[in-house]
Amino acid sequence: MGTMRYGAVAVYFDYLCPYAWRGAEVAELVADELGLRFDWRHFSLYQANYRGSKAWHVWNQKLDDGDETGCKGLLPFLASTAARKQGREAFDRFRLALLRARHRDRAPLTRSLMLACAEQARLHLACFEQDFDDPELRTVLAHEHCRAAREDVFGTPTFAFPGGHAAYFRLRELPSDRAEAVALFRGFHEMLTRYPYLETVRRPRARLD
Repeated sequence: MGTMRYGAVAVYFDYLCPYAWRGAEVAELVADELGLRFDWRHFSLYQANYRGSKAWHVWNQKLDDGDETGCKGLLPFLASTAARKQGREAFDRFRLALLRARHRDRAPLTRSLMLACAEQARLHLACFEQDFDDPELRTVLAHEHCRAAREDVFGTPTFAFPGGHAAYFRLRELPSDRAEAVALFRGFHEMLTRYPYLETVRRPRARLD
């Protein structure tokens, strides 16, 4: 297989998802070596799996700081969109800090955590807080989620490569080092491009006796 040096790879993710965190860690390890730029897009798993009224949308819900899921993911989505207004690098630092806080450190998704991650990511805090409360961010989230749904995204993380090759990427654990992550990601991309008719590969769960 040749190099993978081309434009952006879209990644659909949800802060509630541990697999999205592991996918983000892999992306962080492979980006420079493979010459990849990742375009991170929000996709609400809660909205996608909601089976109640069709009039219900996560982006229209009220925020409740007592909900450690960040109001079904809405709070971190809004914070993430606010961070993205400060540029790609700032957004990348914030996104990774928040995913690690949630899934590596098991922190509840509260507003105070959003502010702590913004500070850790060296964001302009006054601008971040002002943007965080901008109601237009909910519209941005709605558009991103609906765009993903139209592209048949169903889980996170989903990596969409140029040329129409896209797949859900679920890891039980992280690779042991950068070299293993690069080999894994190369293999993932090669499988998608070499075998475009391959639709699903899923291991059976080990039985617990």
